[in-house]
Amino acid sequence: MALSQNLVQKQTQRLVITQDLRQSIELLPLSNLELSERIQKELLENPLLEESGESTEIPAVEPANPAAASLEQEKTEELAAAEDNWPGEAYDQTTYDRDRAVESTENKQQFLENAVRAEESLSEHLLWQLRLSDLDAEDIRIAEVIVSAIDERGFLSDPLEDVVAGSDVEIERARRVLALIHELDPVGCGARNIADSLLVQARLLRPDDATVHTLLANHFEDLEKLDFKKIERESGYSTDEIQQALQFVRTLEPYPGTLYAARAPDYIVPDVIVEEQNGDLQILINDDWMPAVRINDDYRRLLRSTFKKEEDKEYLQNKLNSAQWLIKSVRQRRLTLIRVMDSIVEFQRDFFLTGPSALKPLTLRAVAEKVDLHESTISRITTNKYVQTRWGVLELKYFFSSSLRSTTGSRSARSIQDRIRNLVDAEDPEQPLSDQDIVERLKDEGVEIARRTVAKYRKVLKILPGDRRRKLSRIGSG
Repeated sequence: MALSQNLVQKQTQRLVITQDLRQSIELLPLSNLELSERIQKELLENPLLEESGESTEIPAVEPANPAAASLEQEKTEELAAAEDNWPGEAYDQTTYDRDRAVESTENKQQFLENAVRAEESLSEHLLWQLRLSDLDAEDIRIAEVIVSAIDERGFLSDPLEDVVAGSDVEIERARRVLALIHELDPVGCGARNIADSLLVQARLLRPDDATVHTLLANHFEDLEKLDFKKIERESGYSTDEIQQALQFVRTLEPYPGTLYAARAPDYIVPDVIVEEQNGDLQILINDDWMPAVRINDDYRRLLRSTFKKEEDKEYLQNKLNSAQWLIKSVRQRRLTLIRVMDSIVEFQRDFFLTGPSALKPLTLRAVAEKVDLHESTISRITTNKYVQTRWGVLELKYFFSSSLRSTTGSRSARSIQDRIRNLVDAEDPEQPLSDQDIVERLKDEGVEIARRTVAKYRKVLKILPGDRRRKLSRIGSG
């Protein structure tokens, strides 16, 4: 009997951590403006939270006092412990050592002057991750076919065989690519329906939880109806086991694509500012206009008193737990953004100093290995984030790009696109460059590139073919 009680206690602890960790993960892809709105909402709904006149942020630089670093470590132990229940989301809780200064921007209204529009579809987000992976050209082609058939909910409603029919694709190879799509951010995309998507998520989050897997695979309709007696009779699981599994399932996302559902584009502000000062690059976190929050001391003291109704105390305790986790999650999000941005600046230092032509190939994996986080964490923290540079306000995803071979080493696809733009801008309007002409020009510069790749990049840049550019030039001059 004692063993059974211990087992139930352990399962309950895992459930609580998973729900709280999900909140922490949900904050990662939010922009600073979206996070500010989220905090304001929590301030209205949670009496344990109050706005503080002082910043409650953790310092971005390494604390000079070792005791301070130790204290910060203790504050985030709960997040560190939760890592075991979120495979692939390893939040490093150690003190972050940085060489460059990181501080909040002094100009609270600067974001209004730098607002740009942000809009990314689900398919764009999925393909961006796939193109930064190790997939070969054929697998990328297959992935593009599959992703094009995924609806805004994140589902691949049509049978895979029908989706790839006519594309000269081996069905087994298509299944392998689809399995990779399932694991991208957001997890569960490409599933057939809600049950299939939840099962994909459960297998990634709880690979050893046979109860959840079985219920989702074989008893989903009865689970929806809360027909515990029927499930108990057919599966052999107890009502308690079924209810615990259901609680976990409720923490999953039934429609993984909704984050990227079609919507009007937001006007966003730079989350980060990178400035050059005396030859050094400084990273400024543009969030000092964001509300700083703390726990209300009056309510905290009230929790220590005697309550006539136990449910009143339970209500306040739950609100306290929620408030504490929000503060920790915001702190962890900021620390993660700092670390990832610092790594990007280190990899792309030449870009920040000299411009887009110096952009280097960079993958999610390279940054993930540098900061010791999972690739999906890098994907989330760079989603909806913008950085202000001397070359303009750019999405963090701008700095990730595949590579092309050149005689002087690898060059990023984006830097090649920038070079194509420059070549076209400088061409003779009466004798515009054809795609093959551009291939030859780039070859002279040591870049190996196929004509079809030039055509693809030209379309990305919204540059018309040479003959149409000539016609437009003549119309304009006439």
